[in-house]
Amino acid sequence: MSSSAPAESSRTRPSAAVGRVLALPTANTLALECSVVHQVPGRLRLRVPGLRSEPQLAGQLVATLCRQVGVVSARASVPNASLVVDYEPASVSVSDIVHMLRAGVPLESGRAGPTQQASRGALVCGGLALGLSLLGAPTLLSGALLAASAVPVLVRAAASLREERKLSADALDATAISILLARGDIAAAALSASLIAGGEYIRALTARRSHGALTSLLAAQGRSAWVLRGRRKERLAAELIQPGDVVVTYPGELLVVDGTVLRGRALVDQKTLTGESVPVLKAAGATVYASTVVTDGKLYVRAQAVGARTRAGLIVQLLEDAPLHDTRLANYARRYADRLVVPTFALAGGLLLVTGDVARAVSVLIIDFATGIRVSAPTTVLAAMTAAVHADILVKGGRAFEQLAAVDTLVFDKTGTLTEGRPRVTQVRALDPSVTRDDVLRIAAGAEQRLSHPAAEAIVHAAQRAGVSVPERGDLHFAVGLGVRAEIDASIVHVGSPRYLARQQVQVTAEAQRVADEAGLRGASTVFVARDGRLLGAICYADVPRTEARSVINSLRARGIEHCVMVTGDNARVAQHVAHQLGIHQVEAEVFPERKAEIVRELQARGRVVGVVGDGINDSPALAYADVSISLKAASEVARETADIVLHGDLNGLPVAVDIARDALGVIRQNLMIVGAPNAAGMLLAATGVVGPVGATALNNGSNVAAALNGLRPLLRRNGQEA
Repeated sequence: MSSSAPAESSRTRPSAAVGRVLALPTANTLALECSVVHQVPGRLRLRVPGLRSEPQLAGQLVATLCRQVGVVSARASVPNASLVVDYEPASVSVSDIVHMLRAGVPLESGRAGPTQQASRGALVCGGLALGLSLLGAPTLLSGALLAASAVPVLVRAAASLREERKLSADALDATAISILLARGDIAAAALSASLIAGGEYIRALTARRSHGALTSLLAAQGRSAWVLRGRRKERLAAELIQPGDVVVTYPGELLVVDGTVLRGRALVDQKTLTGESVPVLKAAGATVYASTVVTDGKLYVRAQAVGARTRAGLIVQLLEDAPLHDTRLANYARRYADRLVVPTFALAGGLLLVTGDVARAVSVLIIDFATGIRVSAPTTVLAAMTAAVHADILVKGGRAFEQLAAVDTLVFDKTGTLTEGRPRVTQVRALDPSVTRDDVLRIAAGAEQRLSHPAAEAIVHAAQRAGVSVPERGDLHFAVGLGVRAEIDASIVHVGSPRYLARQQVQVTAEAQRVADEAGLRGASTVFVARDGRLLGAICYADVPRTEARSVINSLRARGIEHCVMVTGDNARVAQHVAHQLGIHQVEAEVFPERKAEIVRELQARGRVVGVVGDGINDSPALAYADVSISLKAASEVARETADIVLHGDLNGLPVAVDIARDALGVIRQNLMIVGAPNAAGMLLAATGVVGPVGATALNNGSNVAAALNGLRPLLRRNGQEA
């Protein structure tokens, strides 16, 4: 694709846009190029080569698109330098999307988008037309204003017919207004057009409120910061800051990097990222995150992650990639509502033939079921996703909410999911009267220090937690899988398994063996500690359950998820011990990854809706076969990519995610009633002549707006409000 091709006008027809290159100015006037490489009705793919060199633009472009009511979703791929836009042809055209992209600047939070501006203009024109007609002004003037107010409806109806080859709900409104205008009933037509425009305007405000909350993390990442250069400070744009730079942040400023505090003390407001209600004290050694605010104090921060690689950037990217409209319930309702358009035209035509009453036919045309569902379903999903983000949970789309709300069985991996994933010392025993427990721990830590073995790390960490000083170590010999020999305080120390100590001519007593056997029953392993050929003590260690794991299992059962299963490749004795501690009754141990997937399929074959919670590559097959898959922040990249839901905190996020999912599905079901019941009643009243065009318009748009506002309830509840 030639990069020198001329920029295409925003008025270019969709077919002419294919293969053309479009200039793409950005917020800082950096001009990029893009080309429309593929399109079908409802979906458009563009190539944006500049995304590779300017990855931070991905969020800006997606945020700009997602503010538009007609855009279903947008996904930017930096590695592929592409942008995929799903849109509703009835609400926005390809040329509109091209125009938005050519602007390339994220809309400010207080600035209206094109859809909102058009609706506001139509509302003003309709209001003026109504007022002038009631005052007896010339028909030509009020008619012209009425025609202007009806333009957005006519454009949407024509776009749907042209690009989707179908009659939409907008076609019903356009036909009704046109008939009233042709009859000379300016007042009724103007009032109908005004109410339609008013409904669109309020729905645009609602969508912007929801999208604005979603992109608040992106907006809060900051544009620039002070960076230490030698003894002086320079103000740099956020995208110019590199890992390793020292960023200085003052009161009231946003942190623009993830990093570690080098010096200083400050209160940091983290609620945009963690939901914490009060600022947190940060000092040297603490970790801080981009998009949080220093409220008091001053920090010098060593940058570790910048831009799209920060925690906030990753959260926003995942949210931008998530489909919003994919709940089966909403899809079914939307398809059903769309099928009613042609029968509505037929009913209106039949009434006109039978009764000759134009007003009655027009009233029937004004009633539609599709608009409220089309707007309220994605609004609800987006609001729920935003509420989940504030709870440190990433949900990749509406389908994940729907499945999680229906889950009755959860399959848990053990290591790293229900347990901490790394061993901890659970017991220290002195087996020689000449030493104490601290002596045993001190000597073992001295021998094991600076070794990368998990048991060695657990022993050193235990010594540090106990405040035991670790002695210097002399000569070292490490026997892989057995133990270690070290020189400490002019003595020879051995730390290792019973077999290793036997090789070193150290006698393992019956008491020592009993300690090891008892530890084994608890799922723990044991190393022995000897000095100068004499056994001093034993240290037991195990991968212990997460502190919150048992309470999470109990919380899930309280929510009706009674069937919890542990599946692990670990040995059965260890698995049973952990399961007993957590109150899990079904355990599948010593299984390979493919068997984990088989277990999921077997549960599904018994009619269960299965969620899988895992964190490793070996969990990926089970995650892929699950009805809904859940992973943790510290999981492998494969597990995180496979998962529908990522918990960025600990397991406490799982019951919260279930609550948010059930709440969101409940709101969607409510919205089906909010839209369906009034419009069904309105259709009956319009067909019998009880309600005229104005009443039908008020009833239809009122229910649509009510559903859209109700869709924000998950977000409002997160902020402590009741809808």
